[in-house]
Amino acid sequence: MTANNAKALLAKLQSDEKLAKELKNAKSEADFLEKAKKHGYEVSIAEFKKATEELKKSHAKSGEISDAELEKVAGGLSLVGIDYAFVGVQTSKK
Repeated sequence: MTANNAKALLAKLQSDEKLAKELKNAKSEADFLEKAKKHGYEVSIAEFKKATEELKKSHAKSGEISDAELEKVAGGLSLVGIDYAFVGVQTSKK
């Protein structure tokens, strides 16, 4: 297990939506590691977190994101199952 494997996995996740979705849907850290290993990336959670932080810092320094990253975050937040309509109810006493 090396930090290079974690960085390679992060790079792959940026270009492979299917793998990113599979790892995002991992039920636990152990499940995440098992799925990553199945795809040839033997990493530890600590290495992956460290590589993620380094990537965030490098993007923060440059102040720019790639077109692919922009496409991933474009569109805002979708909250399924929440109804924002408010209905006024009038009651009367008889």
